[in-house]
Amino acid sequence: MKTYIYSAVAGILVLASCSQEGPGAGAAGEYGDRIYFRSYLPTVTKTRAGIISKENLSECQVTGFNPDDENRIDSETGKIEPLFGDIRYEKDAAGHFIPNETDACTWPDSQSTLHFFAYYPSAESMREKIDSEKFKFVNNSKKAEDDTYALEYRLENFKVAQDIADQVDFIAAYSNGTAQKNGRSGIDLNFSHQLARVEISAWGESNKYDFEIAGVRIGNAFTEGDFSFSSLMSESGGDAAWQNTEGKQSPVEHIFSKGESTVMVSKTGEIASSSGNAASIMGNSGPAMVIPMAGKIEAWEGKGYSAAGKLYFSVLLRVINKDGDTVYPYPNDKAGIPVVYLAFGEEGTIKERLYLKDGEYYTQDSENEEYKYTPSDTEEVRGFCWASLPVAAKWEAGKIYTYKLNYTNGIGWQDPKDPNPGEPIIERGSVPFEVDVAEWLPAEDYDSDIEVPKK
Repeated sequence: MKTYIYSAVAGILVLASCSQEGPGAGAAGEYGDRIYFRSYLPTVTKTRAGIISKENLSECQVTGFNPDDENRIDSETGKIEPLFGDIRYEKDAAGHFIPNETDACTWPDSQSTLHFFAYYPSAESMREKIDSEKFKFVNNSKKAEDDTYALEYRLENFKVAQDIADQVDFIAAYSNGTAQKNGRSGIDLNFSHQLARVEISAWGESNKYDFEIAGVRIGNAFTEGDFSFSSLMSESGGDAAWQNTEGKQSPVEHIFSKGESTVMVSKTGEIASSSGNAASIMGNSGPAMVIPMAGKIEAWEGKGYSAAGKLYFSVLLRVINKDGDTVYPYPNDKAGIPVVYLAFGEEGTIKERLYLKDGEYYTQDSENEEYKYTPSDTEEVRGFCWASLPVAAKWEAGKIYTYKLNYTNGIGWQDPKDPNPGEPIIERGSVPFEVDVAEWLPAEDYDSDIEVPKK
């Protein structure tokens, strides 16, 4: 298995403005006494619609703390209340981010060190994707009697959407400054990507079979946890940012839907027939965005072993032999494996996902007459089944993992959800792969010849 680092992008730096009391001495800069953040954002090649880039980052959310302000400290508990909390900043015509509130954000004084936590996208937009009532901010920041303090600010119950198409990128940053030092020059917010991105492509030069692919599943990815903004203050950066993830693993997937086209792998058709022209099998969803792993996750061992807590990929596919016959899904459903049915129009794109019930098709998993669907003469219904392969990995925040699956000599195993999990599908089950790793590094640190040791 080959692993390489390729260049991606440096950290994302954003310009903003913030809130609060009165003007501070020595803070008269371009924006008067308002706190603002200087920005720098390198160009990045976008590999999915939800990835944050220089072009589409038009706002961010910022929370600020001033531990020197006794008025914001509870005299009994020592709890530190924010100077301002989760305020949205929007990019102006000059490329600067300013608050969407009417009151100007100003330095309270010239000497106090203010601390800022920023992120994007907004909590409201993320909550729409994950539908979690528990998704909330928690502030446990405290100051001791000896004037030492600890900022503890986190986002609880962050969830990754099950459908890869609904997942969002997530960036966060920490910075600090004083009016005396930063009032005129501004403060840099150096954002970094806090999720790991996984993309899967496929190729093959089988002399026996062609493959039609209509979906992808990542089994037992980390999908829920708490994000600690405070961890960004440490030298280790975001390495310890994700907490409370243990045991919170579940599959994430994307089944191609209306308007999408399937992906072909065919030696005879010269389609995705070599490693050099491997085709993405993520459909319109783009790469998956999952919570990073604290340690290496072992691969599912296959037949006779539970997949609980183990990592695997599943590919939704149809296998066609050289006579043009479908050999998987198995003819006559002999193994009882669940089949995903898709209706295709004459232009070759998907029109509907269908469910087969007693010889009739429905658009919902129900025999309700309301959902009954009769394909037209110009439509073709094709069946697809999942085929799995084991994967061991340690996915880290801010890295992009691109897997190339090789279907030259194998098809995979029956999925953990199938009647005979781990059973090889048609002869050999083995599907080897290689993985490329792209890391978000400063451009001057990029070295295209670095090879990451195998793990």
